[in-house]
Amino acid sequence: MEAGLELFGTQGYANTSIRGVCAAASMNVRHFYESFSSREDLLYQVYERIVHEIVLAAADATGKADTIEGKARAGLRAGWTIVTEDRRKARIVTVEIVGVSDRLNQLRRDIRHALADLTARNALSITGSDIEYRLDPVLTARTLIGGVVEVLIDWINGDVDASVDEVVEHFTRLFIAAAAAAMPETTVRRSRRQAGQ
Repeated sequence: MEAGLELFGTQGYANTSIRGVCAAASMNVRHFYESFSSREDLLYQVYERIVHEIVLAAADATGKADTIEGKARAGLRAGWTIVTEDRRKARIVTVEIVGVSDRLNQLRRDIRHALADLTARNALSITGSDIEYRLDPVLTARTLIGGVVEVLIDWINGDVDASVDEVVEHFTRLFIAAAAAAMPETTVRRSRRQAGQ
């Protein structure tokens, strides 16, 4: 797994062979096949492990916050920190798994949807689910998570020159703006009146 993280995350999936992974892990090819059915299976499991780390960190961080802003900031910081402190992880979760196989494409979609569902649930835990929103919470969350992934790709490619703090604050404000836009107008007016008192 560590050899897969290193090679997929530095030289890329297309340029990594099973023999190369085995050499990096100081094991023979026979031992590789005792744990993995193929090179794609290793990538699948490496990707799954990275995402599991991100989801656990985000869930733990958001669980400690009690406002939409706090949950957004905490979750974004947790996830963004994991993938920016180890560039290999960022490359694998955004670039290397794309287009490899139908199975990986499906896993990638499932993970994005799971992160969006976590985002929507966090917001609904504050605002409540018994009101009629102007924007669908799940579609809004999927849009926001998609934006985070695209900015991460730009960061990997050197097209974004921003610190973790700057990116987290940018997306926190965007998530808050989306939450406000989704709320019924009566709720927004009431919140503004309460803020002015």
